[in-house]
Amino acid sequence: MIDNPYAPPQATNGTTTGDTRLSPPLWNPSAAVAWCLLFGIMFGSWIHMKNWQMLGQPAKAAASKRWLIGSALLFLVSFTLAFAMPESGPVGTFNFFFGFAVIIAWYFISARDQIRFVATTYGKNYQHRSWGTPLLYCLLVIIGVGVVGAIAGIVTAVANRAA
Repeated sequence: MIDNPYAPPQATNGTTTGDTRLSPPLWNPSAAVAWCLLFGIMFGSWIHMKNWQMLGQPAKAAASKRWLIGSALLFLVSFTLAFAMPESGPVGTFNFFFGFAVIIAWYFISARDQIRFVATTYGKNYQHRSWGTPLLYCLLVIIGVGVVGAIAGIVTAVANRAA
């Protein structure tokens, strides 16, 4: 394990001093999990990857990156299935529940470690990064996916009408 240059200074009684200037700027890892319920696991795994990088934990950042890549592939498969079988309600239901199960697995396998690490190392005494930029990027990605989906839907409708 790499020594953490941002470890909070200890007071003489063994507690942290509460000086957040010595901590890295982090997004709240618990909030990242909550945002996953709205934006999906790609968002949370990216946030956790960036946090691990700031914490000087390259192996854990690499593990979060694998979750990010895996969730991106899962999204592409789900997106493709939605257009390949648009009339199939069970595919959408399966995608929803499978995606939710993946978020739960990610939480217990990966995310919970960061939540515990930050809580035991810093408590609430760390520099909290603003959510504005990542949420804006996420919104732009969602809009982009919506545009791609709309174009794919129009192309599919035109192709079906021509056939």
